[in-house]
Amino acid sequence: MQRETLFQAGFFAISLTVLAVVAAGSLLWIGWFAGWRKRNLCGDASEHLITPLPQHFPRWSVFDFLLMFGTMILVGSLLHQTLATDVPVDDAVGNAAVVDQAPPQDEAPVIEEKPAAEEQTAAEEKPVTAEKLVTQVQVHFTANLAALGLTLIFLRLTQSLTLAELSLIPNWNDVRRGLFATVWILTPVLLINFVVSNLVPYEHTVTDLMAEQTGLQTFLALLLSAAVVTPIVEEVQFRLLLQGGLQRIADLPVSALSPNSPPPTAWHPTSAWPVYATSVLFAAMHLGQGAAPVPLFFLSVGLGFLYQRTGRLVPAIVVHMLLNAATLCMEFCRVNAGL
Repeated sequence: MQRETLFQAGFFAISLTVLAVVAAGSLLWIGWFAGWRKRNLCGDASEHLITPLPQHFPRWSVFDFLLMFGTMILVGSLLHQTLATDVPVDDAVGNAAVVDQAPPQDEAPVIEEKPAAEEQTAAEEKPVTAEKLVTQVQVHFTANLAALGLTLIFLRLTQSLTLAELSLIPNWNDVRRGLFATVWILTPVLLINFVVSNLVPYEHTVTDLMAEQTGLQTFLALLLSAAVVTPIVEEVQFRLLLQGGLQRIADLPVSALSPNSPPPTAWHPTSAWPVYATSVLFAAMHLGQGAAPVPLFFLSVGLGFLYQRTGRLVPAIVVHMLLNAATLCMEFCRVNAGL
């Protein structure tokens, strides 16, 4: 009982924090449009909603996004096949006897009356639920890391791009801008999510697994995967490669058309369609998760303009990390509190 009480306190503490963020963000948005413009979305004193920073013309393209996406699919497919062949059906059925609760003795005759084919099918379906969830998370985690690592190596070998040139080396200003942007961007996203989640329930492999396995070890593994690795991978994939590649097409400077001319060092992209095109695809990649694609589209729009104006990827990663971490922590406390 004491354990449940602690988790209830944690759940309500996180909920109050989220409400405080929404309240503060709402005031900031109202103040901005009312003309009280002391600090913008990045926390800077600027007349612009998002601080425009000088940036280099991107040397990567949409092809690099497709390469990373294809690598992720290939690695995931190979891992699924490997894990599927490593787990015999008999072992999975045996594990089910341990996981599933034994039926009462007075129901035994009902089970015995089932045809052999139906009994085998039921035995094969029950045990793989938790096991499949674990496998999906492991495959997703490994495929993400492999695709990220191979893509960075490819960009280094073909374009001589360093992590610093890809804006993946954080500094204090990046983190500070990300923290301020979190309050601004998550406010409308959370309000939209509150509306649509009441219409269509949210579904995700991570939350399903957390409901099946409520231990601390599972939570920490999911936190590493969903709140650290996934935000980095998705922001590199969608914001850096896809949106950056589309922005390169949309805002190709005249100087870049001249032969032997170096890339401009004060590039300021302005076209909005790459942000929206990337956001549509980003939301579409989350189909099957209930109403999640709707708020995720608006999240992607906010992160897209944040990256477009600043040319820095770390602030968007910070926002993405904080959102995923808060969601996981709240769900972990809710499940263990029995709410």
